[in-house]
Amino acid sequence: MRPTIMRISTDAVASNARAIRAHIPKGVRMMCVVKADAYGHDSVQTAKKLLSAGADAFAVAIVEEAETLRSAGIECMILVLGGAGEASLRRTVRAGVSQAVYTPRMLDVLQDEAVRCGRRSRAHLAIDTGMSRIGVKGEDDLRAVLAWWRRCPDVDMEGVFTHFCVADVDPAFTAEQNRCFARSLTLIREAGHRPLAHAAASTAMLDPALQYDMVRPGIVLYGSCVPELADELTWAQTLATRPIRLQWIGAGETVGYGRTFTAQRDTLVMTLPIGYGDGYPRILSNRASVLVRGRRAPLIGRVCMDMMMADVTDIPEVDLEDEVILMGRQGDERITPDELAELAETIPYEIMLGFSPRIPVETVD
Repeated sequence: MRPTIMRISTDAVASNARAIRAHIPKGVRMMCVVKADAYGHDSVQTAKKLLSAGADAFAVAIVEEAETLRSAGIECMILVLGGAGEASLRRTVRAGVSQAVYTPRMLDVLQDEAVRCGRRSRAHLAIDTGMSRIGVKGEDDLRAVLAWWRRCPDVDMEGVFTHFCVADVDPAFTAEQNRCFARSLTLIREAGHRPLAHAAASTAMLDPALQYDMVRPGIVLYGSCVPELADELTWAQTLATRPIRLQWIGAGETVGYGRTFTAQRDTLVMTLPIGYGDGYPRILSNRASVLVRGRRAPLIGRVCMDMMMADVTDIPEVDLEDEVILMGRQGDERITPDELAELAETIPYEIMLGFSPRIPVETVD
């Protein structure tokens, strides 16, 4: 069996949730985002731990993810944040979960399925304040949707929400989005609805002006992207392997496809059984490092589909039994998704989610 493995600490996720909860007023609920298998952290196990750490509700992207949580016995509010076709809308009603809505047609389907099933359906009205992704855009369209909602008496407006697109870098545009959302909320309440309002995800949730009734922590739960909490957060993923070869090469010899690395000295090359076929980004060739015996070893040559090579010349007594950390902590050193994302010219979300099913996952708590 290949020694490459992804270890997940749901205790770390729970610890992060408790840190977030400590910074959120008691009256503000916490809807934890566990879409995409909890950002690659196992949605069921993570959600169960989060309930014990202060989660009030969960958000997912598609109805299948909500059904997985319901099948695992999770009974609290679950919101499907994404857009959905008719079949998916009907499944949300049968699963007893909430659905983001923004068109009269979506309301009609939820109403029809509620009548068919003999149960009420629940929806959160999405407001497009500048993301241009999903949601009702503009006051005229909002008034039209609210008027249509009166024809759908079995659809409860459980919530209303928006999403900030530049909360981390553009406070002025975020403030304008918030003003738009506040105006929409006034119209909704004047129409007789009293939904839970939520707008702030990870990077905006600590701003009291953006908290409303509920916040939606996402990637921060997994250790990333909120500098104000950096000292309180713990990374939850550890990607580890063991070497399959150690070989000296001489000065002037090259490593890997394309001969992109030339040894400037006698070099001890460690070959590792993981590559871009496992989701490790090829762009990290000759850029990233791994940890061996608590020290950094640079990758040399191009990352292959199934293997990669590292220079361990300066690490004494290295051997084939050493555990090698590609992402995570070893000794006083650590390699984070944020670091790999910067080197790969992407975002930490893509790093966390990018590893393939070839890498077995183990929950260590």
